[in-house]
Amino acid sequence: MSAEALVYYPDTLPGYGRRRCGRGFTYLDLDGATLRDATTRAQLKSLAVPPAYTDVWYCPDPLGHLLATGRDAKGRKQYIYHPSWTEAQAEAKFDGLADFGACLPRLRRRLQRDLAAETGTRDYALAAAVTLIDRTAIRLGSPQYAEENGSYGALTLREKHIDIAGSEIELRYDAKGGQKVQQTMKDAKLAGILDDLTDLPGRTVLTWVDSAGAPQTLTSGALNTYIAEAAGIDGATAKSFRTWIGSCAAFEVACAGPATITQMATAAADVLHNTPTIARNSYIHPAIIDLAGQPAPDFTPVTTDGLRVTEQRLLGFLQDW
Repeated sequence: MSAEALVYYPDTLPGYGRRRCGRGFTYLDLDGATLRDATTRAQLKSLAVPPAYTDVWYCPDPLGHLLATGRDAKGRKQYIYHPSWTEAQAEAKFDGLADFGACLPRLRRRLQRDLAAETGTRDYALAAAVTLIDRTAIRLGSPQYAEENGSYGALTLREKHIDIAGSEIELRYDAKGGQKVQQTMKDAKLAGILDDLTDLPGRTVLTWVDSAGAPQTLTSGALNTYIAEAAGIDGATAKSFRTWIGSCAAFEVACAGPATITQMATAAADVLHNTPTIARNSYIHPAIIDLAGQPAPDFTPVTTDGLRVTEQRLLGFLQDW
């Protein structure tokens, strides 16, 4: 089924509910009465909303783009979308990957300009955050995850997570999903940036100082807005970087000769610090997956300043695709 056949139906509109009944649930219609239709009850049950979820909302239309929502044990809202909607969103994300790669030189030039600003300014902190993501594929992270789960990302890294010795950087932190990250690299410029930032006040490394001298933290919204503006692409985000980096890693394996999907997914997972399954489903362009078991692909690399060699090869492949 194509996404065009779906109905846009957010959970702000009336929906079905559920109420605990013995070991299972009673499903409720739009008026809060017991839902009698067996077919509808079976459809709602098939969505497999976890029993522990509260405030559960079900779309009354099985062709709704959003089929159910609920809150998990930590109060976080979770969403279950129609499979066709999820597939269409994934395709749209990957459709823009070549455009993102083509705009990376422009974005990196913006980073260089903003990193020439005074340490402690907001633009410097934003550029430093994007540079860190570009070099390490680190997730953004959120204060909530840091507080509740002890997992960290670019926006929540603390000085204890970073060791700098000359041009060598070592990152050690717990990432989302229980992944323990220990990453070492040599990058004199990034080492200097991080070293300067650790001298600023504030709990997190990526901090800026306002006009009153108070430390301020970056938000994911501000960072993603900065990325979109710097790249000149609406909708470009930190996840665009991770998708690009994961696809580059998988493509490099494919270019070495016949490769399996597992080998490509493992390569992407290694640089993204997540599982091969997540890497394969969310961070590798489908055209690269299609190279599984095939000879090294034939393509014309893009030669341009501001792109690394593997990036030039991937961009050329995607533009020929």
